[in-house]
Amino acid sequence: MNPQKIKRSIEHLCERKVPIFLWGPPGIGKSSIIAQIAKEKGIACIDLRLSLLDPTDLRGIPFFDAVNQTAIWAPASFLPDGSIKEGILFLDELNTAAPMVQASAYQLILDRKIGEYTLPDGWSIVAAGNRESDRGVVFRMAAPLANRFIHLDMEVSVDDWRVWAINNNIDLSIISFISY
Repeated sequence: MNPQKIKRSIEHLCERKVPIFLWGPPGIGKSSIIAQIAKEKGIACIDLRLSLLDPTDLRGIPFFDAVNQTAIWAPASFLPDGSIKEGILFLDELNTAAPMVQASAYQLILDRKIGEYTLPDGWSIVAAGNRESDRGVVFRMAAPLANRFIHLDMEVSVDDWRVWAINNNIDLSIISFISY
């Protein structure tokens, strides 16, 4: 799909809280489209790179409650806490995360919760990544993770880029060169 169709599809699916995985080659603007959607809708966007996390980071860290003699989990501070009503939790470069980290996100993506933490109602989950054929550093996505998403494949579109470039004051000589 071209970027404009991708954008409309993501907006539609986010309204319905359907988890989305956006595939495409490096540098095509996957992350930019998510940020643009959030900005245009006036909602928050938390860009979370799971490749920088350990499996325990999503669940939170346990600590001992001496009074009750139990473990209490401190939720991850980077997850939305409900103080911001609407947003996109963007799991960028999800398939560059190690398989154990990807697996730690299963419950969050399917059930919108992880352990005692629950994703606030106004939040959507969108993930993105490169394809194996792009020769980037990626791990094959396990079927249980893949089954939790609607998958969209973003393609390069010079026409869409040209519209973006004009709207973002890119030098006309560059636009002309790429359009030629």
